[in-house]
Amino acid sequence: MEETGIIRRLDALGRIVIPREFRKLNRIEVGDPLEMRALSSGEILIRKVDLSAQLKSVGAIALSVLSEHTDKPLGVCSNEEWLEFSGSGKHELTGEELSEEAKAAALEQKSSVLLCSDAGIKFRSKFAAFYPVFGETGVFGALVLFTDEEPDQTEKALMKTAARFTGKSMQKF
Repeated sequence: MEETGIIRRLDALGRIVIPREFRKLNRIEVGDPLEMRALSSGEILIRKVDLSAQLKSVGAIALSVLSEHTDKPLGVCSNEEWLEFSGSGKHELTGEELSEEAKAAALEQKSSVLLCSDAGIKFRSKFAAFYPVFGETGVFGALVLFTDEEPDQTEKALMKTAARFTGKSMQKF
């Protein structure tokens, strides 16, 4: 691993700027969580935190509760990939990268319904309804309802509530 260093000065409020090149290289976006550790050697380590495992865990709980109230397939995705699906066993999409259309839907702070065929989602349902999981620090991903017809008002309310609760639960990470 090649080490790269840039010297930055601490400002009066105790802040430093992470150079654009470092942010771009490490895909660090505004709102991304960063962990800081003070090592016994006096060094300070800053690293991007991947919240996918936490979202998968909290999202799986939301999916299990939601699946008690709907017989339709459900999924949870980060802003980059499919993480978990309701039902028995793992779905073939688990771990696959989201299409650009699905990424855009997951990143919005409002629900959106996409045609699976148009969004590059290889799923047996006609529609994928994305309900964003977000909190004060940004969007973590989305809960997704797969259906052959537009979601009804009850499904929308259930999904939106579950997504908001999941977002609030993610705030602690």
